[in-house]
Amino acid sequence: MRSCAILLPHLHEAAGSGCGMSNWPFVRALARPDAVCRGLATTCLVALTACGGGGPQVLEEAPLDREVRPTGLVLVPVGLALPEANALEVAAVSNLAANYLLQHTDLPIVGLYDMGLNKPPLEVVNAAADTDLLVRAGDIPIDFRTWIAVQFLITENRATNVRDIVDTRIQDPKKPNTWRQRGFDSRVRVEVKLADPLRGRQLAIVVIEDDDDPTAGEPGGDPRPGVTRLVKLALARLIASSGDLLKSGQRRSRGDGMVDSVPAMTGWGSVDLPSWEQSHRDDPEVVREAASMSLWDRFAPGLTVAEVRAASASRGVLIRQAMAPLEAGDVVLMVAGKPVSAIHQVDRLLQGCGTGACPVLVLRAGQRTEVDVRWPALPSAENE
Repeated sequence: MRSCAILLPHLHEAAGSGCGMSNWPFVRALARPDAVCRGLATTCLVALTACGGGGPQVLEEAPLDREVRPTGLVLVPVGLALPEANALEVAAVSNLAANYLLQHTDLPIVGLYDMGLNKPPLEVVNAAADTDLLVRAGDIPIDFRTWIAVQFLITENRATNVRDIVDTRIQDPKKPNTWRQRGFDSRVRVEVKLADPLRGRQLAIVVIEDDDDPTAGEPGGDPRPGVTRLVKLALARLIASSGDLLKSGQRRSRGDGMVDSVPAMTGWGSVDLPSWEQSHRDDPEVVREAASMSLWDRFAPGLTVAEVRAASASRGVLIRQAMAPLEAGDVVLMVAGKPVSAIHQVDRLLQGCGTGACPVLVLRAGQRTEVDVRWPALPSAENE
């Protein structure tokens, strides 16, 4: 019942389109029992493709088998095959996917900073063989018989003859005459799979495509908002088609008011993919500082210079909205004695503490302070 009730706002958020809630005739039907809700889920999702003149096209879709009951998710770094792909963007999209899963499932997540890769992200297909998860000591036991892997592959078919596009569109006298201001066309394909982390066997899949304009990003913001929208929509379909199989019934943190560590993102790299820090190591210090400030504006807009410098002093998770005993401006450094750089790590470690007090080390006003966080203090799925 609850999973049905929350489906619509998730889909609306993921679509990122101009479809108004009042235009969706199935709103009242979502209050009906779960069996009916599951039957409507596909119809609801298909309705998204009708918004905005065509919209996304689902190329393949297979739901998770009802016999599979995952107890955790291993999100391997996103395979990002775009012309502007680099380590920072792989990290950004991977954290985006992890945070979406945090907001819409109850399961603990192992993600970007919890594993090392033996291959470039585009070649990782087996969470056990292509990463070091099997030998890395984790903060909670990962039973590969009950956890499942989440794999992403994002590709693009981009128009190459930009001059022809500009020559066609230049006939409009109201628009400027540069190709970037006119934009150019691409077709983005997002494939998200649930797989057996030991063997790589596919358990569920959603493949979705949509048109995009690679120049639509705002300077200093998300460089590919169309890709972000499609990632969310693919995950929304995957979660909706799986019904209650991706929900554990436990309390969870949605990550509201938290910001993934920007220094951790700029420091992340993998095989054949140098980190942002490595790529900019020869830049003058003032240039690197300005670039870092710009990244904070992208992921946590509105921070003061002092707040950015405090948050940049470590690879902890920034608290933007107070959640007692955590205060706005705190930087969470460790949870239960383990360092954290991402929201999903905070969530996972808090789950490991159960309902008892969990020691959390924060950087507050330049001083390290330990506070006790209890799981009920964080948002609960039962109250939605």
